[in-house]
Amino acid sequence: MRFLVMGAGALGCAFGGMLAASHNDVILVGRERLMKPIRERGLLISGIWGRHHVRVSAAVSSVEDAIEHIVGRKRNDDHADGASGYPDVVLLTTKAYDTENAMRDLMPLLARSPSTSVLSFQNGIGNVQTIAKFVGEKRAIGGMVITGFEIDAGGDVEVKVTVTADKTKIGMLNGEITPLISKIVHTLNSASIPSEAVRNIQSHIWAKALYNAALNPLSTIFGVPYGELVSEGQQNALLIIEDIVKEAFAVAEAENIALFWKKPEEYVRFLRDVQIPKTASHIPSMLRDIERGRKTEIDFINGVFVRLGKRHGIPTPVNETIVRQIKFLEMRNSRRGDDGG
Repeated sequence: MRFLVMGAGALGCAFGGMLAASHNDVILVGRERLMKPIRERGLLISGIWGRHHVRVSAAVSSVEDAIEHIVGRKRNDDHADGASGYPDVVLLTTKAYDTENAMRDLMPLLARSPSTSVLSFQNGIGNVQTIAKFVGEKRAIGGMVITGFEIDAGGDVEVKVTVTADKTKIGMLNGEITPLISKIVHTLNSASIPSEAVRNIQSHIWAKALYNAALNPLSTIFGVPYGELVSEGQQNALLIIEDIVKEAFAVAEAENIALFWKKPEEYVRFLRDVQIPKTASHIPSMLRDIERGRKTEIDFINGVFVRLGKRHGIPTPVNETIVRQIKFLEMRNSRRGDDGG
């Protein structure tokens, strides 16, 4: 299959690299500071998916460069015509706050290839719906990734796949498992990325949102890996998690989202006993963003429950307080960066 990874950071490079290692055609689009060494020396992947040194078809810093690469390749192929050579699937792995801008950037490519679909592997709620506004629901695919990645770009670019709590889930908003969905899942599994087609992708996306909302901001605020939030004898963080989850469940009910747990207490037990042990050593990208003075995805994680809560008249004071704390850290660290600190 042909893939274009839009927003190739840690997650995008890991997926793109593994797909390339299993002989798929992969174009990475990301920051030039990452793309340049990948072009020159390849991409290293290590960790729980094994160790690989791979070359991708192209590693570029803009969609325009990706189109130029595709068109140039087609010129050299006497048998190429129509949309051949364009990706079957775009893997969208940008931050959630960049979804609209990324889709605008992608439209020149997607307009040339009306058979190309866009699969969101992003955090937060609403990304697939945003994609659908640009290309329609038939070309918008939802994904849920609950795997941890770390990227080292000190010289060669190396992505470490550190932890995972579940298989990657893929599905359409209407619940249909299309031939393309089945083909993507088969391709990912063949690339040693454990994956599954599902009819209820919205439920999985909301489940991931619960996980992120419960753990990412608290891990960031306290500066600890997930496991320390529920360490023996430490109940304070768990009490906050319980309140975050209760508010999120109330919002999900108002939105008519079918969650996998009937009560918030059931999910908190699952989080504590199943999910956290599998990812106990993980440090969220939100903490890395704060440390580097970057914007976080808090508006699309806890913030989405605040926005939807206001729509339905549901109080969400704990989630709103969490959002404000993270935004304080964002602003403080951004100013330090501006000051050269």
